[in-house]
Amino acid sequence: MHKTLEQRLSEGPVLLDGAMGSLLMDMGLHSGQPPEEWTMKYPERIGKIHKLYHEAGSDILQTNTFGASYYRLKECGIAEHHDLVNQRAVEICKEYGGDSLVSGDIGPSGLLIEPLGPATLEELENAFSKQVVILEKAGVDLFSIETMIDIEEALLAVKAIRNISTRPIIANMTYSQTGNGYFTVMGNSLEECTKRFIDAGADVIGANCNLDSLESYQLAEELLTLTTNPISIKPNAGQPVLNGDTVSYGQSVEEFVDGMVKIYKLGVQILGGCCGSTPEYIRHLSDEIKK
Repeated sequence: MHKTLEQRLSEGPVLLDGAMGSLLMDMGLHSGQPPEEWTMKYPERIGKIHKLYHEAGSDILQTNTFGASYYRLKECGIAEHHDLVNQRAVEICKEYGGDSLVSGDIGPSGLLIEPLGPATLEELENAFSKQVVILEKAGVDLFSIETMIDIEEALLAVKAIRNISTRPIIANMTYSQTGNGYFTVMGNSLEECTKRFIDAGADVIGANCNLDSLESYQLAEELLTLTTNPISIKPNAGQPVLNGDTVSYGQSVEEFVDGMVKIYKLGVQILGGCCGSTPEYIRHLSDEIKK
């Protein structure tokens, strides 16, 4: 039996995994090609990444389903494979991930909600529900909502999960630092997002992407004053730098881990990496905080 998230949290820090997309690009995924397509085409490559993160110390592995909601897959022309893509992603994660927990990963739909865009609240909630049903049936241990910039859309995902599942939800928004605090691109404050996530039934409140580990320190500090729920911080390894066709990130392993150790010492229990982080980053973080 896997230890549950609650059991792991009672024993010490819990490590998430790091980036998936950049590692797939190293394996030959072309820019603009949906990573979810590889779940069907090259399951062993997806599996290898899960295995590397498990071996690096990740307690939680996120399924390769970030862009596997209906509208995202429709945009890529593979919507007819929706159920299979989501189901296989969970199976691969379980097969290669050892005793790590499997988290059903849900990203934004890519659509703006009316009046700003074409999507209705009902359509988006239905799309999230469709994805959640498959992830739940395939046997995920928990859910991660990630890289959300609109609290209204993020809440639809939480609601969709809560209508179907009792499993833990890690609810993340992506913030920028402003003179007045932390806000999403759509203008949602850290305080507003935290309160509304808790009211909607999210178990873990978090932030991922955009900020690096040093920039996330103040955000984590503020988040700890806003909730007693466990907190998850999953920053980028610096800002992306384009060199020809390759993208590198500004933070070295040492700099990233240094920032994360400081965040851990604040009292944040769930830690991982977003864009630019690799199994090496997670391994070094594990060595530092799981001594």
